[in-house]
Amino acid sequence: MITMTFVLKNREKTITNTSMEDCVKAFVSEYEEAENEIESIRLDQSDDPNEYFIISGKKSAKQWYDSIKKGVIK
Repeated sequence: MITMTFVLKNREKTITNTSMEDCVKAFVSEYEEAENEIESIRLDQSDDPNEYFIISGKKSAKQWYDSIKKGVIK
């Protein structure tokens, strides 16, 4: 399982699913209006809380998010 935490303006949304693409699809279906608020994304795919990946910066996070949404990054 993969957990993605989307850091938005003044809030966070955390989604757990089987893949990054499925996490993004769930985010779109529930919070599509907030896509332009994404400031960073944290990805956890391990049971070890010390193992994670963060993409930070509004522009970088949005580009990474769009790449997952398009299926370029899986």
